Amino acid sequence: MSLAAVTRRLVVVCPLLCFHSAVSAELLEQYRSKHRVVVTFSVATTAPERLELLRQIERYQCEFNDRYLVYIDLIAGSEQYQLLSHRLSVTDHQFRLVLIGKDGDVKMYSSKPNLQSVFALIDAMPMRQKEQRKSVCKSEGN
Repeated sequence: MSLAAVTRRLVVVCPLLCFHSAVSAELLEQYRSKHRVVVTFSVATTAPERLELLRQIERYQCEFNDRYLVYIDLIAGSEQYQLLSHRLSVTDHQFRLVLIGKDGDVKMYSSKPNLQSVFALIDAMPMRQKEQRKSVCKSEGN
């Protein structure tokens, strides 16, 4: 699968008819208790950190899905970027990765696109211990 195909498949786009802070609340709330959410804030679609994370997601697709992760890719200048950066306290215009747990709480902030760190943090969570019994991925990405 090409990087462009992964981007199209993973990018979550809020419908154009959403307004104000309800956008950020609804966008994140739809995943609560079902998925963990990786949100990235990038200055451009060509930001090296963003592209590196997309490569990692493509490489570790099974492990990504096995941890019930979804990816929200936000680019500076969009309404969703503004709303979620405010809600998640992302104040600068550098690359930021935010991991949100199934409980809706922020679990991690990072300025580096390191999916292995995300996996390690998730794997240490009590809820993940139960999920690992049903894992279908090879251990190479863990």
